[in-house]
Amino acid sequence: MRDLGRIVAKAGNMAKVSVRPEGGECESCALKSSCAPEGNIHYLWALNEKGGEVGEEVTVELRPKVKIFGTALVFIFPLAGMFLGFFAGYSGGGSQDYGVVGAALGLVLFMMILKIIDKEMRRRQNILPKITHIFK
Repeated sequence: MRDLGRIVAKAGNMAKVSVRPEGGECESCALKSSCAPEGNIHYLWALNEKGGEVGEEVTVELRPKVKIFGTALVFIFPLAGMFLGFFAGYSGGGSQDYGVVGAALGLVLFMMILKIIDKEMRRRQNILPKITHIFK
């Protein structure tokens, strides 16, 4: 993924970039209304190893493997928690009521695990978006 954007804030070696995805990617996305409620502008934090300043236009790049992995974590991981929780509750209690409670507990547990994974991924800077070019 490569997008053009503008740096709107800086913090250490990170920059907050407003991005307007190119190529109509947002128009065909089923999640466009929940992802970008302010129109078609996204904000993301990217590594600013090039030393970009607030107001400069930049190119931000994210490796495709990272994007796919992140999408799987956000969408598939919680569903897996719900299904595993349902089956554990149903088999342990013998009724659908226990299955529903198990699904809720499984979802909460997997969301907590997802939060831990998110913290670890943020610590590793090789998975973050990077500013690859600054337009002066």
